[in-house]
Amino acid sequence: MSIYEGGLKISHPLQWVEMDEWTIDVFSLLDEAGFFEGISVEQKSAYDIGRRWLYLAIDVATRCIVGFRLAKTQSSADAVSTVSLITMDKTPLARAAGCESEWPFFGGCGSISTDMGPAFVADDYRIAVTDLGFNQVAPVAGVPKLRGHVERMFGTLASQLMPELTGRSFANPQERGDYPGEERAALTDNDLIKLFTRFIVDIYHNVPHSGLNDETPANAWARLAKEQGVSAPPDATARCSVFGVPLQRKIGSHGILANGIHYLSEELQDAYLEGARDTIEVRVDPHDVTFVTVCLGGEWYPAKAVSAEVWGLSLFEWSELIRQLRIKHKKEAELTEDVVRRARQAIRQINADAMALRRLAPITVTTEDLERAERELFMSLTIRPQRTVAPIKDASEGQGLLGDVILPVEPIKETSDEQKPIKPSKGWGFRHD
Repeated sequence: MSIYEGGLKISHPLQWVEMDEWTIDVFSLLDEAGFFEGISVEQKSAYDIGRRWLYLAIDVATRCIVGFRLAKTQSSADAVSTVSLITMDKTPLARAAGCESEWPFFGGCGSISTDMGPAFVADDYRIAVTDLGFNQVAPVAGVPKLRGHVERMFGTLASQLMPELTGRSFANPQERGDYPGEERAALTDNDLIKLFTRFIVDIYHNVPHSGLNDETPANAWARLAKEQGVSAPPDATARCSVFGVPLQRKIGSHGILANGIHYLSEELQDAYLEGARDTIEVRVDPHDVTFVTVCLGGEWYPAKAVSAEVWGLSLFEWSELIRQLRIKHKKEAELTEDVVRRARQAIRQINADAMALRRLAPITVTTEDLERAERELFMSLTIRPQRTVAPIKDASEGQGLLGDVILPVEPIKETSDEQKPIKPSKGWGFRHD
């Protein structure tokens, strides 16, 4: 006896976004996004098999998918990560997955509609959405039609993509019959991410949609964005403050130290000169360690890494860089910028596509992860300019573990009119003992 309803009157992109979670109808290898790369099918069969969750956000005006995230289970952290994807250009992710089309559908949201699932009522999700200035909407529970567009999208994935994949679980036992889904599980997290990305970006966005009068979602976005415009996404400071991993740090004469990197800003300098010595809130963007944001007087401010050699690196790349250097120079903790520069060039050439796709993977960086890394990986790490003549401080002063291996540059002697100029030292030297 339900009365016919025409639905919301939506006029421009991201005015209304629907988001929900779905258990993928495929049994897959639970490989933590990349662990199974390069091993045989027989070896893969020895590992856990299960079903991943999918968080997905769809723009109602254009039917474009503006974000999705593979998840281990129902998780507010993955819901927040999906909101983060709504606000960023995802074309680099599409390129990393091998897509031919772009994925430029992003901006600031008017409203995000979800159900009352545990991920969407959690404090961290609600705080993130509120801090971004987006309106939270939670229609009556148990009425899927109130979020009909995202529910229909899950149906599209189930009917069009799932039949192409091995290890299907089907929607119910009757549909599944005697199909041995677990026995045929072969897809990994990376496989699923690439399959969903290729289907959404290259197929779904470019196929005429009956709800758009047979216009494709990609064309609908281009048309409405031109006619109505799209709200600007949050700036880098707002993104880091909302989506960054929280830490607490004390202000020192060199600003703050996080992950072995010194960060400094005028606001931090002023706070230090004014006698601020209390612990402050810090947010770290795991996808870019160039900046962090710091909370001073109830306001968030950006602080930039002092060393330019870490600019543009993700936390994963920075961690791998330091791990490799630790292995090579086991006793070292103080590194010169040219050592970091060379290692950085090598790291950034490895698995660039995989790094991009980690945004869609069921991997979440937590405060505990960062604090453990600081204890185990970045302990006593400092970076100083290559041409410095300052002596290396003793390890007991907290400066580092490698003063006996990385040698300081010899001071440049002054020249006289009778003497030929002495060539500057070429930098650090290494002993092989």
